[in-house]
Amino acid sequence: MKDYVAVVAAIIAGIFAVVSAFIAWRLKNSSDDRARKVSLEKERRDEIKGLYENTFVLFEQAIRQVQHREQFTLAREFSQTNAKIHLLAPQEITDRYLKVACLLEDWSQLHAKASPRQLDLNGQTVTLIQSPDSTAAFKEPARAAYESLITELRSLTKAMREGLIADA
Repeated sequence: MKDYVAVVAAIIAGIFAVVSAFIAWRLKNSSDDRARKVSLEKERRDEIKGLYENTFVLFEQAIRQVQHREQFTLAREFSQTNAKIHLLAPQEITDRYLKVACLLEDWSQLHAKASPRQLDLNGQTVTLIQSPDSTAAFKEPARAAYESLITELRSLTKAMREGLIADA
């Protein structure tokens, strides 16, 4: 009988050791999976935050280029942002982005028509002012389009901010 007690105790101790090792292994894997998931979520959140920041900066630069009559140099950046917005952003943000982009295009065309013509003479920029003002018909539509653009840009910014807060 004494022999059986020692054998049973050894078997129970062996089973306990194997079960303990298995439980520790499962807990370690679970912890690693959770850490990997948290890391991926943080990486995605940072990627979306960077995308939203770049989107806002891109619109601000485009508005400034139009207002200062600079040559438009942001076509490549807009193409990249379009692709990233469609791939990464929620549908609401994508829809608002597209609306702001269309409003920017409409306003930039109206702004160009509402501004007096400029000529470059020997490196000097000359503004031609006519009487009667041929651009007068476009000034009010350009102003209204600009206000609409700014309103929608603020709405897009608010939606992006709310999306970032919700993901935090």
